[in-house]
Formats: sequence, C-alpha cells, structure tokens
Amino acid sequence: MILKSLYLQDFGVFQGSFDENYVDLEPRVKYNRKRPIILFGGLNGAGKTTTLTAVRLALYGKQSLGRAVSVQAYHQFLIDSIHKPKGEVLTPNTSGVKLDFNFGRQGEVIDYTVKRVWTVRGNSVFENVEIYQNGEYLQNLTDQQKQAFLNELIPIGVADLFFFDGEKIAELAEDNNNAALADAINRLLGLDIIDRLKADLGVYLRDKKRDKLPSDIRKEMESLEANYQSLYAKYQSQLSDIEILKIESTELEATKERLTQNINELGGAWASNKQEAEAKEQALRAKRNELQTQIRNLIADAAPLALAKTQLEALLKQLSAEQQTKRQLVVQVELRKQLNKVQQALLKALGKEHQKTIETSITASIADSSASNNAADTEIIHDISDSKFNRLNHLITKVVPEQQARVKTLSSELESVEEELANVGINLSRAPDERRISTFVTELGDIENTLGQRQVEVKQKTEEAKAILRDAMDNLRKLRDKEKEFSSVSNLNQAVTLADRTRAMLESFAEKTRANRLQTLEQEFIKSFAKLARKDDLMITAKINPDTFNVSLVDGKGNIIDKKKLSAGEKQIYAIAMLEALGRTSGRNLPIIIDTPLGRLDSRHRENLVKNYFPTASHQVLILSTDTEVDEDFYKELSPEISHAFEVAYDPEAGSSAYYEGYFWRH
Repeated sequence: MILKSLYLQDFGVFQGSFDENYVDLEPRVKYNRKRPIILFGGLNGAGKTTTLTAVRLALYGKQSLGRAVSVQAYHQFLIDSIHKPKGEVLTPNTSGVKLDFNFGRQGEVIDYTVKRVWTVRGNSVFENVEIYQNGEYLQNLTDQQKQAFLNELIPIGVADLFFFDGEKIAELAEDNNNAALADAINRLLGLDIIDRLKADLGVYLRDKKRDKLPSDIRKEMESLEANYQSLYAKYQSQLSDIEILKIESTELEATKERLTQNINELGGAWASNKQEAEAKEQALRAKRNELQTQIRNLIADAAPLALAKTQLEALLKQLSAEQQTKRQLVVQVELRKQLNKVQQALLKALGKEHQKTIETSITASIADSSASNNAADTEIIHDISDSKFNRLNHLITKVVPEQQARVKTLSSELESVEEELANVGINLSRAPDERRISTFVTELGDIENTLGQRQVEVKQKTEEAKAILRDAMDNLRKLRDKEKEFSSVSNLNQAVTLADRTRAMLESFAEKTRANRLQTLEQEFIKSFAKLARKDDLMITAKINPDTFNVSLVDGKGNIIDKKKLSAGEKQIYAIAMLEALGRTSGRNLPIIIDTPLGRLDSRHRENLVKNYFPTASHQVLILSTDTEVDEDFYKELSPEISHAFEVAYDPEAGSSAYYEGYFWRH
C-alpha cells in the first residue's frame, strides 16, 4: 500500500479548497532509489496532528475516534473540525478530506480515492462518502457497505498500529486487556481467517446436522439459538451503552477538571473553606481574649515583681538578717535578765566583797555572747513581724517565679494564636467574592451530580449486562446439550463428514500456526528492541501467551518486568519495537505515519530511533515532527532516506496553516 496524496477542504487549521491544501505523499526516486521518508515539520499547533487525523478520518470515519464513539459525538467532532476563519462573521458550513492511495490485491495494484465531505445545516450534520476504484465511482453501496469495504482493505485494528501518535502509542504497554494487540496479531498474522473459516464450517455442520433431526427438536434448537442470538445482541448493545456512558463520564471528568481549574484561578480553593476559616478565626479571637485576660490578671498581681529580681533578692537578704538580729537581741535581753538574777544570787551567797569579781565575769560573758552572734552588724531598718516576713518570703521565692513562668507560657500561646489569626486572615483575604465564582460552582455541582448519575448508570447497566449474558449462556448451554444429545444422528452425508474433519484439522492447524507465528514475533521483537533500546536494556526479551496474547517482558535473569513501571520513553520504545516486529512477521506492506515520534525519549533512545528505525520501518514512512525533535543533526542523519519534506506553517494574521515544500531551514 502507498499513500499517494492528501487533500483538505476547510479542515481544522487549513483554510480553502481541496486544490489549495494538497500534499504529495508518494515516495520519490532519488539517485535511482526510492526513498521512504516523507518529513513534515511544524511547530506545535501548526497542523501536524491535523494531517494524521485527516488520513485516519478519510479511511475510517467515526471509527477513527474509537470503537464506542456515539454518532452524536462524531457529528460534534465534524462540526468542530470545520475551519473557522479569523475575523470573519460567516464561517464555512462544509468541510472535507480526500485521500488517494493504491493497494495490492491478488498481484494487482489498484488505485483508490476516498472522499469524505460533510455539511452542517442547523443542528444536523450530513456526511457523504465517495470511493473510486481505478477512477470509477463505486455505486450502489450504502454508507455501511462503503466503510466495510475500506475496513477490508485496511482493518481499523491494524491501522491503529501503523498510523499513530508517538506519545499515545505508549498506551499499548498499558493495555491490560491486550485487546488492541490481540486484534492486530490475529489480523496481521492471518489467524483471523482461520477463525472465520472454522466458524463458517461450524455453521455449515450445525445446519446440516439439524436437517436430519425431527422437526420438533429442530424447532426447539432453532428457538434456543434465536433466543441466544437475541440475548447476546442485547448484551452487546448494553456493552456499547456502557462504553458510551464511560466516554461521557470521561468528558464530564475533563469538564469538571476545567471548571475546578477556573474556580481555583479565581481563588475558589480558598472559597471552599471560607466558612471553616471564619469559624476558626472566631475561635482564635476568643482564645486570644482569654489569654490576654489571664496575662492582665497576672500582671495586676505579683508577676511584675519579677522585673526587680535583684532588688527583691537584696530586700529578702536584708529582712532575713534583720529577723536574725532581732532574734539575737531578744536573746541578749533575756540573757541579761537571767545574768542579773544570777548576779544577785551570787552576791547574796558570796557576799558583797565578791561583787566586783562577779560583775566583771558577767559583763565579759555578755560581751562574748554579743561578739559571737554579730548582733550589732545588721541595722534594723524595716522592723517587720515574723508573719509578715514569712508571707513576703513566700511571695518572693515561690509566687513571683510561678507567675513569671505562667506569664511566659501564656505569652507564647498568645503569640501562636496571633500567628494563626494572621494566616487565617490571609486565607480569607484570598477568598473571592462568591458572586464571581457562583456560576462556576453551580455548574461544577451539576457536573458532579451528572457524573454521579453516570457512574450509577454504568453500575446498573453492568449488572444488567451480566444478567443478560447469564441468560444468553444458559440458552447456549441448553442448545449445546441438545446438539450433544443428537450428535450421533446417522446418515450424515460425505460433505458433512469431510467438513467435520476439516474443522478439526483447522483447529490443530490454528494452534500450531499461532504458536509458530508468535515464536517468530517474539524473535522479531527481540531484534527490534535490541536496536532501539539503550545498552543497559539489551537483555530484555518478550514472551507472548498464545491464548491471551499477553506480552510479558523478561530481563536477563528471567524476572518479569512490570510494564507499568516503565518510563514514558521506555513504553514508547517497547510499543514501536512491537509494531515493527508485527509488520515484519506479517509481511504486510503498509505505510507508517508517526506523529510526535521523539517527544518523550531521552537522547540515546532518540538517536537509536533515527538511525535504526525510521530508515527501515517501511517502504513509506511519514514523520510529523517539531524542529526540536528532528533537528539539523537528525535531519542530516536521515537525509539519505528522505524523499521530500513539507513545512506546516501557521500564519497568525490569516489564522490558518499551509503546506510548503521544504523543512524549516531547507526550502
């Protein structure tokens, strides 16, 4: 297959007719050799992805957006794809894409043109699809038949892996169900043909065997089959509804995220906690008032005395000394009284002739007592009572320090409260006027309610689908039991016997073919991965389960590697290696279109991709790149394989893009 030409009419960022927006996609001969690479260069937003979208849209219509996209969503996409001229009131109501390509069938190369044009009238979208084969219009085909015809040429499951976004293709590594890969393997390796042939033979055998059955048994089996088919169709319809609901949920999530961002940009993140912040502010103010009252009470009491600590200590020392002096003076007075009594007694007993001796001795005793107690060293200044001294001592040594410590603790708490109040005040000041965000908040609430409803609907429909499937399988089981019961019906003709044997042979052949093809695919993957990966990744191999098509990555030690833990760049390298391996194993000559191929890759992976993949990926490789992905160095590296190049340039004054032959710095 060769993509020959692409035409756009008022599509996306491209303004004008088909003839005004035309690109030649066919590889050209240079120096007696066809060069496979057609390079598209453009800055972000210029229209590179639009080019890929146009090719996919031309070939697959609604299916290009996904398997479960609703007609409504597809029509909205078509409306949004119509170019909107800058500064003009009237906008086009018609848009379209056209693709010329050739395809080899049974040894003959046939030219095809598919033209898809749509017109918007009011709220309705009218789409027209035309297919030309060797220049002749294919008539008498319904829209469904036209799409089926295109799908036969290039199945959507295959094209997904050949016309891809370099960043999104990494999702292949995250496909836990392996649906995309399994479909591609079946189609590319021809296993689907075997499965279809087995199914056709099964239908043939079933019908022929039933012809031999009694009419009542045959009718019963036909009824069971009809019920099964009806229920299974209903089950499939439920699954389709579920997928649509999931898509709607995804769109609602995106809208929710956008509204949340708008609200946050307006300060809504602060508004959501405004009431909580206001309540906190009120509580903090009350606590501050309480702390201030406690501090004031302490300051009105003894706490300020701590400011005169040195003076208080001196006072206490003085008072203590005074109390000691006063106690000594009392003792001396009492001592004098007692000595006087002793003196009188001695005089009476010894006589007056000893008076002088007695007086001298007693005076000396009193002097010695005074000297030993230093009673005269401290001057009595304050002359307070013992009870007052004890109270004052308790106040200075215990009450004042305790109150001082309490004031310090309360002051620290007050400081923290003041800081919290300041922060709450800042947050409240950030909160916007509720009127500014009320519309967004209301819309967000509606979105969340709708999203909740969709989630409930998905759950309900999932349960309903399970119930329908159980009923369908019950009918199928009954049908199989009947078939088994009458499987030994005699007089089967030779054709039926041969078909039965052929079907059994096909089952064996399919199993062996699948195993051989998957083994070849594993080997091709290892080769592709080895040339694209960094040196430290070279020991990685792949194992593919023949029943589930699950791909397991295995390191050099035999350990399974979790693909989810791979980086975005590593996932991309894995996916590209798998795609190249599929292409080589299948022998299909399909072109490859890669949008944004190098965005998430490190320098080593980029270099390997440029050197070892692009030049040999296919006979036709369309690369849609920015100037930072395929830069001057990479361009020089690829130049021997480049057929021609286009720059996709956006004109901000015109509000549209155009194709120019050349590549950034080469025109």
